[in-house]
Amino acid sequence: MTNKSENIILEKREFQIIKELIAPIVDSPNLLNKCITRLKREMDKAIVLDENDFPAETIRMNSIVDIQTPYGDMKLQLVFPEHTNSAQKKISLLTPMGSGLIGYSVGDEILWHFPQGEQIIKIIKVTASEFA
Repeated sequence: MTNKSENIILEKREFQIIKELIAPIVDSPNLLNKCITRLKREMDKAIVLDENDFPAETIRMNSIVDIQTPYGDMKLQLVFPEHTNSAQKKISLLTPMGSGLIGYSVGDEILWHFPQGEQIIKIIKVTASEFA
């Protein structure tokens, strides 16, 4: 597993929104709750930057992301739960993969919990996108 910065990078406004969104989720053996608990720990040591200082190749909300997984290459957009649309490949932050991608950058490899067990996700490309 490689992460160039050792800490996830989040934009200041999104950091606050995500923090409030995941605060009520409690730790439990449930896969999603385990992933959110891990995200909470990562957020405790996250690098939080202003909009103007945010690196273009780092995943944030509404980013379009190309990744490699053991299940094949995928292209998806990371969105808040209310904008989820599987037909348009818009995945929620509140999914195991969504919570695993936020704050990582091109070239990072992330060991994350999936229904089939722990697997590595490699970030190939990040494209900034305004939500359409």
